[in-house]
Amino acid sequence: MSRDIFLHEFIDIVGLGAWPYMEHTVSCSGEEANGLELLGTWYTMGLTGRWSQCVNIWELPGGWAGWQDSIDRLGLKRKANKDLTGWWNEALNYRSGGFDRQLAGIPGCPTMATLERDGVRGTTFVHELSEVRPGAALEYLQAMQEEWVPVMRDYGLQPVGLYEVLMSDSEACSIWAGDAAGIVRLGRAYDAARGLDAEEFADERVLQWRNRAREYTTKFREELMTPCPGTICCPSE
Repeated sequence: MSRDIFLHEFIDIVGLGAWPYMEHTVSCSGEEANGLELLGTWYTMGLTGRWSQCVNIWELPGGWAGWQDSIDRLGLKRKANKDLTGWWNEALNYRSGGFDRQLAGIPGCPTMATLERDGVRGTTFVHELSEVRPGAALEYLQAMQEEWVPVMRDYGLQPVGLYEVLMSDSEACSIWAGDAAGIVRLGRAYDAARGLDAEEFADERVLQWRNRAREYTTKFREELMTPCPGTICCPSE
């Protein structure tokens, strides 16, 4: 059985078009979706990253077979898909371009089915896209799964995805569902472990993981994201 395959998209938003773009993306279905299923669409919180920008994660039904089908649809058959053309033309009212990455989940990586089954929800998401030593992405993500996921859960953060970036040998991506309070508590615990916050509990596990991660990463980067209502990891209320 092949690995689960996903598509990661950075979307460059025009003006204040983030919300209408996300709503347009949530409404995408059938031929418009090019055989993909929307796991989530978020806008990047300007406090922490590039703006105006959205992030999409799509799941490829059938893994590698679904990836092949998607490539085929966007090749010479692209012009024949009038539904996709109509959807794209409408999307151009809200976006000016973007950048895509092919992702593959590590063993045990959540899927849309498991996220829905387990009720993984969040109001604020952590999005990591880090550079790693060439060839070290899988080792980094496996260490993250074993050592960091239990710590994050103690701060109310659940893994949404642990992804190797394919067509590259030097990037890894992770996404976490949580809330602002848990994210701030985690940040303060890291400060306290380094002697920079006397009012918060010093969680040495956070410091240990940051040091451990540097065995694999060459450039660590996180940002916060807000989910679009109607996606599986966004609370209904």
